[in-house]
Amino acid sequence: MKTKTLISYLIAILIAVMLFPTFLFTAIEMVTYDKNFYKVQYEKLGTAEIIGIDNDELLRVTGELTDYIRNRSESLEPIQAEIMGVHRQVFNEREILHMIDVKELFQFGFRLRNICLISIVVLSLLLYWISSGKSLKICAKSYLIVSTLLLLLLLIGGPIISSNFAYYWDQFHYLFFDNDLWLLNPATDIMIQMVPEPFFYQAVFRVLTYFGLGIMIIGAASFWILRSERKKNDSKV
Repeated sequence: MKTKTLISYLIAILIAVMLFPTFLFTAIEMVTYDKNFYKVQYEKLGTAEIIGIDNDELLRVTGELTDYIRNRSESLEPIQAEIMGVHRQVFNEREILHMIDVKELFQFGFRLRNICLISIVVLSLLLYWISSGKSLKICAKSYLIVSTLLLLLLLIGGPIISSNFAYYWDQFHYLFFDNDLWLLNPATDIMIQMVPEPFFYQAVFRVLTYFGLGIMIIGAASFWILRSERKKNDSKV
């Protein structure tokens, strides 16, 4: 293989790899800020009744919570609502401290996504220059190889995680948090009453659905590019 061709494929593989965190964090963003998703899950789980809060108030609090994660507000302390007939601060100190960690994790993920997007654009331009106009074909081949491997991992790992979601959800927290602030009390802490384990199960499932759709859409486009190239070559023969 010629040096230029080898370099082109290495760049294309790097582009393909960086597409996946881009898809993943975009999927997480879509679910995190989807007000309708919260509304449906709250109705399904009877969240307002468990907390002792009005449905509209619960959705308002949720909006302020997601605004905080989105970095549109500085703190969760000012959030107040009527709960069990008492007007009070919604989240306690432990919940607020945990959400500082959560916000930092989200912001890191979104920064990583943005870095990947910029890198993809720069590398695509470099690939186009190196590959003498064959960049689409090279990207398509590389993407299909990398995405096939990733989909195989998802097909194997998905059922394993689903079979014991609570265990793997705990492992996620042990991995990404260096404290035990995430261990909240469902009897007293509003945060875990709002988003209990069944809520997160549905959220993760939806994120992976969006993530998988993104992979398949680009995969279908890659397949179409390679098929078109093959037809062109066949017509020349």
